[in-house]
Amino acid sequence: MKNLIHKIISLDKKWAFVMPEFYQHHVLNDVMMFISSCGDFGMSWLIVILITNMIDQTRMMSIKMLIALIGATLIGQVTIKSIVRRKRPCHSYPEVELLIPTPSDLSFPSGHTTASFACSTVMFLYYPLFGILGYIYASLTAISRLYLFVHYLSDVTFGAILGITIGIIVYLI
Repeated sequence: MKNLIHKIISLDKKWAFVMPEFYQHHVLNDVMMFISSCGDFGMSWLIVILITNMIDQTRMMSIKMLIALIGATLIGQVTIKSIVRRKRPCHSYPEVELLIPTPSDLSFPSGHTTASFACSTVMFLYYPLFGILGYIYASLTAISRLYLFVHYLSDVTFGAILGITIGIIVYLI
């Protein structure tokens, strides 16, 4: 087990330094900053939830998405982050210049990724076509968090798995 954790940490460090190499591509920087900012405080998902709540046919999906979003926040952001207490790559390696303000909270798991995959999963289980679009957005969100040097690969990987799990459980209840 110790060897596996060492391999994950090594892979995380390797991947963390790959993304800042692309910072000379200013359009890509703007796209990644925009995608990431859409996930701040779950705002993009709250907008989707609000819109789908106004339509009778999607109201139940909307309610379940809200429950999944709250669950993702409570489980990932509040509980797991406070237990694991992992520093972000930007905290461990302050010499890397960030494109966004340095986040003050902890790294594991990625809250943006967890929330996006939780909501996308609920959406997918109700309306697969829209859910696929949600998964594309959730994947771009995860990539943006890596790109911006605010998460490690394991943060977003676990966030995606946790989000999908939360989404399935909420859908089934």
